Amino acid sequence: MTSQSVKLAHEQTIVVEKKCRMSYEEFAEKHLFANYPVVIGDACNEWSAKNKFTPQFFKKHYSNREVSIDGKTYNFGEYIDWMMTGTEANPAPYPCTLQIERDYPELLPDVLPRLKYALPDRIQSKLLPNRLLSGANTLELFFGSPGAQFPYVHYDYMSLHAFITQLYGQKEFTVIPPDQTPYVYPKPGNTWVSEVNDIRNPDLEKYPLFAKTTPVTFVVGPGETLFIPCGWWHTARSLTPTISVALDCLNASNWKNFMKEVEANMSQRRPQMAKAVQAYLSVTGSLLGALENAGITI
Repeated sequence: MTSQSVKLAHEQTIVVEKKCRMSYEEFAEKHLFANYPVVIGDACNEWSAKNKFTPQFFKKHYSNREVSIDGKTYNFGEYIDWMMTGTEANPAPYPCTLQIERDYPELLPDVLPRLKYALPDRIQSKLLPNRLLSGANTLELFFGSPGAQFPYVHYDYMSLHAFITQLYGQKEFTVIPPDQTPYVYPKPGNTWVSEVNDIRNPDLEKYPLFAKTTPVTFVVGPGETLFIPCGWWHTARSLTPTISVALDCLNASNWKNFMKEVEANMSQRRPQMAKAVQAYLSVTGSLLGALENAGITI
């Protein structure tokens, strides 16, 4: 077991541990319901993607596809070449993402069975209208080159939990706990994104309160899965050419946070419906909880 930690001003210590052979019960108690991150060393052992998803595989099978990054279109084969030769000084554009379920459904079997720690998951429930997720992308592939930095600090949209599985290369992550949100400068009207773009060299004249944050930085390598609970601010930087799978999750542990996000969105777009939707989600959450306790998912 290894960990990276930092001591806060009030003597609390944040520790992001790396664990293997962790039972679901331990995960639920110490991380899921405690809302505390962890790196899991063996969560994806049953995925064929663990050995299959390499730059060579994607170049062989998908070279002629196009990918869109920051409003620009690239040939995927050429992008992979750039990804493999990119440097800190000249990284390939990032993030390059593929929507698995929408555009590459043939790859779904390679990321199954679903991670046991990401179950149960209410995102797929028939009782949850998809429009309430407000377009959240819940299963993505990320590609990056050395030096590729995620363009902003954020927590996962709609307060979903994130499981980020590193399949190829090494990626450096930085996380900031939710109780430091006042120091992160959430964007007005887009409060899941920080105004502080460069976490490594923040502009403290413009964002002085950011100096009060205590970011924790650590590296996630091939075969490891980082669990980032809802509300934890984070960003990432590729240290080598990287391929990752990002999976979002919704269950009883973050249901109330999700409801708050839905309410905020509805209040802006359809305020007349906000109370009715909250009532529906409250009842639905109780029903799904009872069914999950009985081992039933719908």
